[in-house]
Amino acid sequence: MNSSPYVIARSPEGATKQSRFKARLLRSLVLFTALAEGRSLAMTILVSAGLGFSGCGYTSHTTLPQNMQTIYVDTVKNKIPIGQIYAYQPGLEIDITNALIKRLHRDGNLRVTTREQADVILESNLLGFEQEGLRFTGLESVAEYRLFIVLSLKLTDRKTGQLLWEESNFTGDTEYFVSQVRSIAREEASRRAVDRLARNVVDRIVEDW
Repeated sequence: MNSSPYVIARSPEGATKQSRFKARLLRSLVLFTALAEGRSLAMTILVSAGLGFSGCGYTSHTTLPQNMQTIYVDTVKNKIPIGQIYAYQPGLEIDITNALIKRLHRDGNLRVTTREQADVILESNLLGFEQEGLRFTGLESVAEYRLFIVLSLKLTDRKTGQLLWEESNFTGDTEYFVSQVRSIAREEASRRAVDRLARNVVDRIVEDW
């Protein structure tokens, strides 16, 4: 994992050029493979042209069970032990719930709906909001922290009540450097950890079938 808190973002123009290059490369590969297998040139060109629309990127869809097309995301519940409540960040449960819903919409494999209409129900408990020292200065002061958010997860078939899977310790984490305004650095790190956690949870939901 890259410990740097900085992300190098491509410019929109650079991203577009890269997407176009990938699209051309994919079409060339399809053309070469099809001709090598003896397909007709007309059919090959048709298939290759059909890939042209994906030049700006596409979303990969997973083949889910027929009875799993919609999902209800229950509000995350705070189950952090009383002895560790000092580490709690107010509103974190709502932030995680909203991030999960947003990530599911973006992923597109499952449609988020109400509890009554959902095929499956995702229930989550917030178990921990922790940090540990990652890098230290010469004076043994912490220069960089790693922030953890820990959930327990349970995915259930709404109609049958069958437990499909559960995870007792599911984490999202990120790193941040200590700045003069530590609360702002930690708040930004918390947002990144929530986003990474949501991505990991949705990947867990849609990929293991």
